Amino acid sequence: MSKFKFEAKDTKLKEVLFSSTSSRIRIPRYQRPYAWTEEQVSEYWSDIISEDQAYFLGSFIFNKENEDDGFIDVIDGQQRILTSTIFIAVLRNISYKLGDKKYSELLQRQCIAFEDDEGEWTNRVLPGESTMLFFEENIQTPYSDIENIKPEVKEHKKIKSNYVYLKNKVSTLLDSIPNKEDKIKKIKQLRKKIGELVVIDIEIYNEEIAYEIFETVNARGVELSVSDLLKNLIFSKIKDKKGREKAKSYWKEIENNIEETGVDIKKFVRYFWMSKYKFVTEKKLYSEIKKEISNYSELIKDLHDSSIWYNIILQGNINDFEQIEVNGKKIGKKIFRSIFATRLMNVTQCNVLFLSILNSIDELSMDPSKVLNTIEKFTYQYSAVCKLPGNKVEKIYSKYAIEISNAVNSSKNDKIKHKNTQTAFNNLSVELKSSLPSRELFIEKFNEIEYKNSDSARKLIKYTLEEIDKNKSSDEYKLDFDSINIEHILPQKPQKWGLSVKEVKPYVNLIGNLTLLSTKLNSKIGNDIISKKLPELKKSEIQATKEVVKSIEEKDQWTDEMIRARHAELAELSIDEIWKIN
Repeated sequence: MSKFKFEAKDTKLKEVLFSSTSSRIRIPRYQRPYAWTEEQVSEYWSDIISEDQAYFLGSFIFNKENEDDGFIDVIDGQQRILTSTIFIAVLRNISYKLGDKKYSELLQRQCIAFEDDEGEWTNRVLPGESTMLFFEENIQTPYSDIENIKPEVKEHKKIKSNYVYLKNKVSTLLDSIPNKEDKIKKIKQLRKKIGELVVIDIEIYNEEIAYEIFETVNARGVELSVSDLLKNLIFSKIKDKKGREKAKSYWKEIENNIEETGVDIKKFVRYFWMSKYKFVTEKKLYSEIKKEISNYSELIKDLHDSSIWYNIILQGNINDFEQIEVNGKKIGKKIFRSIFATRLMNVTQCNVLFLSILNSIDELSMDPSKVLNTIEKFTYQYSAVCKLPGNKVEKIYSKYAIEISNAVNSSKNDKIKHKNTQTAFNNLSVELKSSLPSRELFIEKFNEIEYKNSDSARKLIKYTLEEIDKNKSSDEYKLDFDSINIEHILPQKPQKWGLSVKEVKPYVNLIGNLTLLSTKLNSKIGNDIISKKLPELKKSEIQATKEVVKSIEEKDQWTDEMIRARHAELAELSIDEIWKIN
């Protein structure tokens, strides 16, 4: 058979999924994880119970070049295939509980598995690696206890959730039917209905062509994500089989690296592109990549290498940075401090520049920690405190990320590379400085910062207080979020102070009322009056806390006015010294 053979036909789902062929439907390992949520499964259920006799479910694209080895690979359609298998498993298990073991076994061997001459079963669908074992044990194996297990993996949770959703829908439908025979009859009707769903079966006998068809089909109808389109574009453009297998392996590792961060892969791809090629909106990203790239083997490798750094930027610790050095000097700790600080501020736009610098770190001839510190200070003023628009700085970071990338690749002459890199760093610092908010705006917005019961708010407060302490202390700076807590000097529940929660609400959560304490000291203090708190506060080695203690001792009290005065003082200290860009 010609490898360029192409067949497309209208058919029914039963011919695709429940046919007598012995070839197994395989989800390739590089395909994205099972991702359907209740929203998609709800639409699927509506299709099944629709009055329409021939409801269109969509298109399936299969690569059949490995059919002789017993496998048909899914290029497009895995979500519907796996969900249909889940639905049949629901019907199988309910039939069994109703006492019709014969029909339950028929569903298993005709729709979920193949039965050989000796009665042995082989599952019809072979899911991807991340799903395979869980799906086999809890969906394809009859009568599992899936409702009572507690999956830890997000993909597995979705499989269980969708099983339970469909089971509840079928059970509710059957509740209105009085006798067992009619219930089984309804289950048979549901099985027939799912088999009658109309699909377009597109069969390709060459993997490269399959991905091109995938893009063409999905350019119309439901919009796919950038990552899905890009993945299939890459696989279609890499011609040799060995190169394509390497690309698939890279893509799987990219997905794993990005999934660990909790960020959508499309955001990573966009930041990668903006760090090396051009500022682009998400909407235009795919078309830009397709227009600009000719070497897709190089692209997938660059994406893979960048995904490692991106993972480290978002969730790495000091150990991931320790070995970084420039000109024989280790600078990893300083780089980590600035990246970690922006992470605490919950600001991501600067990750574009971080990605460029870290990707270029082996080629840099100058220490980037100073410019990273400038970014940290700028981010605190511009984004964390004043909350100014992120799209402006995103363009700035993309502009200089590309300049830095180009600088390190501009010449084999180290002096020229150094000069070009230094120019990029200097110009970035100048542009950031010119984009800073005014002193008046910063102080106004700083005065609005309050302690809130959210993780992001607490991290920002703790970072702010630690930087303040660093400014007041001569000790070596160290971010240690495991052993330091935020302490309200005037407690949020101030009844022992003779005050009500309502009275203190306007000022109790201001930074002027907050300080840092070790976890051990913090647990002892509680909501006691100031005279009882003071002895414990005095034990602190934190310089900023020592200064608060000194103020309290001088006036023998801690009042609304003192809190507001300290807050105002810290606002001016912050803009004039701590986060000032020189």
